[in-house]
Amino acid sequence: MKKILYITSILCVLLFTSSCEQERVLYSGDGGAEVSFPSNVIRFQMVAEDNNQFQVELWRGNTSGSLSVPVTISGATSYFTPNKNQFDFADGESKALLTFSYDDLNNFAGESYSIKVEITDESQLSPSGKGVLNITTQRKLTFQPVGTGTFNSMFFEEAWSQDLLKAAEADYYRLPNLYYNGYHLEFTVDNGVIGIAKQPMGYNHSSYGMVSWDPRYPSECVVTGKVYNFTVAFTVSVGSFGKFFETLTMP
Repeated sequence: MKKILYITSILCVLLFTSSCEQERVLYSGDGGAEVSFPSNVIRFQMVAEDNNQFQVELWRGNTSGSLSVPVTISGATSYFTPNKNQFDFADGESKALLTFSYDDLNNFAGESYSIKVEITDESQLSPSGKGVLNITTQRKLTFQPVGTGTFNSMFFEEAWSQDLLKAAEADYYRLPNLYYNGYHLEFTVDNGVIGIAKQPMGYNHSSYGMVSWDPRYPSECVVTGKVYNFTVAFTVSVGSFGKFFETLTMP
């Protein structure tokens, strides 16, 4: 009788274990390239040691055989030239490189440039792969203090003490934390003419979002004596708040 009970108990344990065991499904790839960028965003700071070039990577999961992956490149390609328009993998390789080259580093001030690299054939992507890479590149600069002046803002109807910095490597200037902490105004000076790119100024409007300095009046942005004259529009995505005169007077 005990022997029968013992056998019955073993059967019950086996049945319970079998009923609790999860069903596993094995998935296999479709044999495609399974490529992906490591990230959707990458930033480079150009320095002399880079020998006027930088490289971006593409990864693949299926390393069988050689493979070429065509890409579409747009943006600042007049400044940065790709060595080819595809990533080339040798048999067994999981990583391929694309090289961008540029002219003499001294031709750049401190402006940032944007380049977009897109996988042309989406069927080559892995199921969750990143098919677009947004590149931002900028010359690395060393800012040094010029002095402290007085900034007069027509937009805010205020004036305050303001530091002025200049890059050691170029005629490129920065007004650090001009209106809000973390938002610097950057500009160039060439023969007394101020060059400004559109840039956020830090004021986040409750209805329209981030407000930007917009250089719509370049002929009026000049240095006269010790006064830096910035004539700009403060704009949002739906329009402009108008034309304003902002000045920095150095001692």
